[in-house]
Amino acid sequence: MNTPQKQNISACMIVKNEEGLLPSCLNSIKNVVDEMIIVDTGSTDNTIPIAKKFGAKIYHHPWNDSFSEARNHSLRYASGDWILQIDADEELEQADIPKLQHAINDPRYNGIVVTIHSTIKDTVHIFYNTRIFRRGKGFYKDIIHEQIITEGERLPTDIRLYHHGYNLDEKTMQIKWQRTTRLLKKQIEQNKFDSFAWFNLIRNYRTQELFQDGINAGEEALKIITRNPCLKNTGKNDNTHHYAMITYETANCYLHKEDFIKARELCYATLSKLRESGITPENIDITFTLACTYLKEGSYKKAIDYFKRFLSLREWYLKNMNTNFMMIDTLGYDYAAHNGMGYCFGNLGQWEISINHLEKAISCNPKFLTSYRNLASYYSSIESYNKATNILLKAVSEGIADDGVLLKLGELYIHQKTYEMATPYLEEYLKKHPEDKSALLKLAWLYENSGHLEAALIGYRSVRAAKESTEC
Repeated sequence: MNTPQKQNISACMIVKNEEGLLPSCLNSIKNVVDEMIIVDTGSTDNTIPIAKKFGAKIYHHPWNDSFSEARNHSLRYASGDWILQIDADEELEQADIPKLQHAINDPRYNGIVVTIHSTIKDTVHIFYNTRIFRRGKGFYKDIIHEQIITEGERLPTDIRLYHHGYNLDEKTMQIKWQRTTRLLKKQIEQNKFDSFAWFNLIRNYRTQELFQDGINAGEEALKIITRNPCLKNTGKNDNTHHYAMITYETANCYLHKEDFIKARELCYATLSKLRESGITPENIDITFTLACTYLKEGSYKKAIDYFKRFLSLREWYLKNMNTNFMMIDTLGYDYAAHNGMGYCFGNLGQWEISINHLEKAISCNPKFLTSYRNLASYYSSIESYNKATNILLKAVSEGIADDGVLLKLGELYIHQKTYEMATPYLEEYLKKHPEDKSALLKLAWLYENSGHLEAALIGYRSVRAAKESTEC
C-alpha cells in the first residue's frame, strides 16, 4: 500500500506597513506552513525585518490599486501543493491545525472553506470563505474585495481564522474606509455594470453607518444593474446573485433607518425575481433580513417564522457548499437567528423557549454580547437574579463585557442583597460615567449600608450638587 505523499503548504500574503499585527499572524502559521511568501507593496516600517525573522521569502511589487493583481503575483512564487491565503491582520486558531492537515490530504477537493471570525466594533461576526486551495487551481479577480475563483469542489470546514482588521482605532479605520471607497468607485467607473463592486460599495457605507449614502448607492445600483442584459438571463449567474446581494445591503440600510416598509418591499421584490428566474431555494441573506425587519417592527410571530426558515436554509447551504460558489453573508449567523428567536419568544412571554434559544446563541458564538444581555434580561424578568448574574459574569470572563454589563451586575447584586459584591462593579462603572446620578445614588447607599459613612456622604453631596445644577 502506497503511503500518501506529504502535502506542502505555501502561505501567500501581500503586505504594506503591517508591523503591528504581522508578528501574531506569522506566529500562528509557522508550525503548519512549509514556506511563507510575502509580497510587499511599499512598506516603510518594520514589516520586512519582522517577516525575515520568521524566515519568510520577501518579494517586492509596486502597488497598482488592485488587490487581485498583487495576490495573483504572490501565487507565482509559491512552490507548495496548497496555498494558504492569509492577511497580516488575521490569525489561525492553533487548535485547528490538525483539521487543516487532515483536509489537505483529501484528494476530492481543490478548495477548503474556513470560518472567518471577524471582530467589528467589539462584536464577533462569523463568515465562510475559501482560503486554502491547490496551487494552480485558483486565481483572484476584482481590484478590491477580491474573490478567489477555484476549479472543482470545495471542502467546508470549521477551521478558524480570526480577523482583527475591522477593530482598529478610529483614525486607522477612516483611512481604510476611504481607500476602499475610492477603489470601489474606480472599479465602478471602469464598468458601471460591475454588480459585485456596487454591492461592496453599499456594504462599505453600511459598515461606516452611512446608511443614507448606502441607500442612495443601492437605489442607483439597482436601476443600473436591471438594465444589464446579463441580469435578464435566467439561471444561476453572478449578476443575478449580486443583484440579490445589492438588495440585501440596501434593505439593511433601510432597516437601520427604521424604514421597515421599504426594506420589506425590496426583499419581497427580489425573492419574486429570483423565483421567476428559477433560482431555488430562496436567498438566505434576504430571508434573514426579512426576519430582522419583522423583529424590529415588533411582528414577533412573523420574525420567528423567517428565522426558522433561515436556519433550515442554512442547513441546505452548508450541505451544498462544495458546489455552491455564490457569496453568502449570513451563513455564519446561526447565533444571530437563535438570539432573534429568543428575543421574540421572550416578548411573547414564552420564557422557557426564549431561554433555550438564547443559550444556543451563546453556545454558537460566545463572543456575541447581545445574547448575554437578552438572556440576563429574561432571567431578571422571572426574578432568577442569580442566573442573570451568572450569565453576565460569563460575559465578563469572555472579555466582552461593556460598561452596561458592569452597571447591571451592580444592580443584580443589590437585588440579591449581596452589597459587598455590588460595590466594585458600580465603582468601575462610575469611573467612566460619573454623571449618572442614579448609579451614584446607589453607590452612596451601598457605602452607607456597609458603614463607610464619609464616602456615602460625599456621594450624596455629589448627587445633590448635580441636581441643583440641573435645576438652575
